[in-house]
Amino acid sequence: MKLLKKTGSSMAVLVMLSVIVLSACAEKETPKEEVSSDATPKDAISAGEKLVNIMNYELSTKVLTLDEVEWIDESDTDRIKELGLDVEKDLPTGFAIYNETIEEVSIKLSDDAELFLVNQENPLEPRAVDEKEFITYLLGVKGPYNVTVKDDEVVRVEEKYMP
Repeated sequence: MKLLKKTGSSMAVLVMLSVIVLSACAEKETPKEEVSSDATPKDAISAGEKLVNIMNYELSTKVLTLDEVEWIDESDTDRIKELGLDVEKDLPTGFAIYNETIEEVSIKLSDDAELFLVNQENPLEPRAVDEKEFITYLLGVKGPYNVTVKDDEVVRVEEKYMP
């Protein structure tokens, strides 16, 4: 009988250990926080106008993936000096689009966003386009674009004219 008790208690301990091990193995890893494709990281892009390259546009969620860039022209002497640029070599056309690092941000395009492309007939007057034409154009031209952000959405996109 004593043998049965030991075996019984050993079995109970073995069963409990098996349950603990199996339940630990069955636990799922806590998923890393992911930003859903339609979410807007609040700290990533502030309200106002930004100069960006549009890296991607997700049609189903209307989410733009943006990378902020900087427009530098010959008159920005302090910034040119700070970056160690050579005007003749780095700004041969009188300007440069500077992007030290790619830092992509996803943000929703407003349902009633205004979309403009450079008007080839009169570059100083941008041409309003619909979403379909804009998306088609994005396949070939990633930027730069001036985007206006308001209430965590892009409300205006205008292709930047480059002389």
